[in-house]
Amino acid sequence: MARVTKKRTAGMIGLIYLIAFAVFIMLVFFIFKDRSGVFWMSFIFAVIAFAVKLASTFLAFQAFEVEAVFFGIPLASLSLYYFFAQVFCAVVFMIFHSAPAKLAFALQVIILAVFAIVAIITLFTRDAIQDVDDNIKISTTAIKTMQADVESLRDAAGDPELKNRLRKLAETIKYSDPMSNDAVLDIEDQIMQSLSELRIYCEDNDKANAMQACRNTEMLFLQRNRTLRATK
Repeated sequence: MARVTKKRTAGMIGLIYLIAFAVFIMLVFFIFKDRSGVFWMSFIFAVIAFAVKLASTFLAFQAFEVEAVFFGIPLASLSLYYFFAQVFCAVVFMIFHSAPAKLAFALQVIILAVFAIVAIITLFTRDAIQDVDDNIKISTTAIKTMQADVESLRDAAGDPELKNRLRKLAETIKYSDPMSNDAVLDIEDQIMQSLSELRIYCEDNDKANAMQACRNTEMLFLQRNRTLRATK
């Protein structure tokens, strides 16, 4: 059984923040005796900073994958900067609790607003990059699957000439562009149909049609690669 799980990690992170928050509350009420309106306002903003930092951490690492964690690092770092800036500002106004309430409120709202804007941009960028990465994985998997299918046909082929033709087709597939777009969807449908026909011909030991299917499939891959280069 895995010792590091998503649920256990979330529980440990939550416990750490709970302990830190409890210590912060204890220190605030032990140190500050005079509690004006500015004090309570700043205290609320400090509590918000703890909540935002905890939420940002879970949001940054929600997928619990290597790529998602890597892309979540900027958000985790930004939330840490916001946390320390907000807590520092709150403590300053707790000390100088006679400062103008409007000034205390405006500064702390600005800190929160700046973080919110940057966090939204960061999350949007992370999701966009993750979508591209997912598309690359899907396309790469499709190419590798087709290559594996042709290699299995090559291994099963008894005729040396057909085996050599299947080897060349497998190499063509291997070095084809793994990316895809709408411009090549029709060609990819033709490739899948051609590979299905190739499998049937190989299973029926129909060498002539199998050789022709190999040539047709290679031409389709070359056409696909040219179209991809032209549309990039």
